[in-house]
Amino acid sequence: MKHVPTLLAAALLAMCADASAASTPTTDQLEAHLWQLVRATDAQGSRIDAMFVRRRPPYTLRFQGRFMNQLNLCNASSSTYHLQGDRLILEGGIITTAACIRAEVAEQERVAGTLVRARTAMTLALDPRGRLLLRTAHGDVLVFAPMPVTDR
Repeated sequence: MKHVPTLLAAALLAMCADASAASTPTTDQLEAHLWQLVRATDAQGSRIDAMFVRRRPPYTLRFQGRFMNQLNLCNASSSTYHLQGDRLILEGGIITTAACIRAEVAEQERVAGTLVRARTAMTLALDPRGRLLLRTAHGDVLVFAPMPVTDR
């Protein structure tokens, strides 16, 4: 048991090193990729299971022009965006209103809508591995891996 404090201290130092190595993304960096969700945790560090639906493409963000699109949900969603330091500012927004056939897809869309929405405080950072970290005011963290942008 004497090693537990040492291991805990090492883990905390590693987390601090990752946090200090994070950088604020630019608009060009955001628009250079599609951003696929690879991890989602709430403020207590628990996985947000609803954000991952089996046999469906991952929840994805696309920044293009002045718009941020939320992809691979039941409905199409788009908001205007701009950056203010490390803050992501979403304004307005539109969403289609098709009924979701699968309950888990409807739940994913509902949860995504509560996490990533206009008029809420969110911050963005790029971690040392180039992943996009989106943090909500409530302490939820969404981690997105960069993917190539392809014409759709």
